[in-house]
Amino acid sequence: MAIENVQQAIRLMRTSLAETYPAGEVEGFIRLVFEELCGYTTTQLLLNRDAKLSPDVVARIEDIIERLLKNEPIQYILGSAYFGTLRMAVGPGVLIPRPETAEIVERIISMHGDVCGRVVDLCTGSGCIAISLALAWRNAQVEGWDISPEALSYAHRNGVAHGVEVAWRECDVLHHPVIDEPCYEVMVSNPPYIMERERADMDNNVLQYEPHTALFVADDEPLLFYSAIADIALRQLLPGGVLYFEINRCMGAACCEMLRDKGFEQVEVFKDFMEADRMVRCVKAR
Repeated sequence: MAIENVQQAIRLMRTSLAETYPAGEVEGFIRLVFEELCGYTTTQLLLNRDAKLSPDVVARIEDIIERLLKNEPIQYILGSAYFGTLRMAVGPGVLIPRPETAEIVERIISMHGDVCGRVVDLCTGSGCIAISLALAWRNAQVEGWDISPEALSYAHRNGVAHGVEVAWRECDVLHHPVIDEPCYEVMVSNPPYIMERERADMDNNVLQYEPHTALFVADDEPLLFYSAIADIALRQLLPGGVLYFEINRCMGAACCEMLRDKGFEQVEVFKDFMEADRMVRCVKAR
């Protein structure tokens, strides 16, 4: 079918993708594609159904459909993902930001006044958490650590795009040198937490494209990263400093027990918008 205008392109996307994706997800793809290619808001998309499309735009839409049919994430295809209201550059090699993580960051910000000290986001990925905190806490000195140079390149790019200064650092939290230097007021981390046995329940677009090192841990070590980061926090958080984790919904109680065993206080679990255990907060003893 020849495509000449917006309405025909929408019809092609719906018919081509109907057997692969739910209808609601296809409509989301349509909104994102026309925002990216034409700059349309949702309202403008409704008002411009008869607008002519250039051959270049038509070719891009056809390519997007072909890639979606191979289960490639729309965020990688378009090169960006929304994190709350912020747009983050993403691509192969960096984890796509999730809505539940954005909700956690909003909650963290709401729990503090203006933070003026040092803040670190461990396993930063695209930098979405660190950048959000730097935007909210303009007087803080924010850092983002990650083992992946590829992820850090996206994080740096995103920091520049949003006009914040974040100190990006290549760091393996599992082999972090022992430094007894309490200096951080807040530590945050969304580390790998999906157990290998959970792969069977995951979508192909995640399994085939997103970096497994940012997703998975062994079934027999589900708290591997949490324990290592907690040890870093014991040495580098200021007394009374706060540590936040995004967690596997199945590991809330176990994570809290581990943190209490290490001596952290005020250990709490918070649920996300789906009523699943999603965040743990704790405080380093004074």
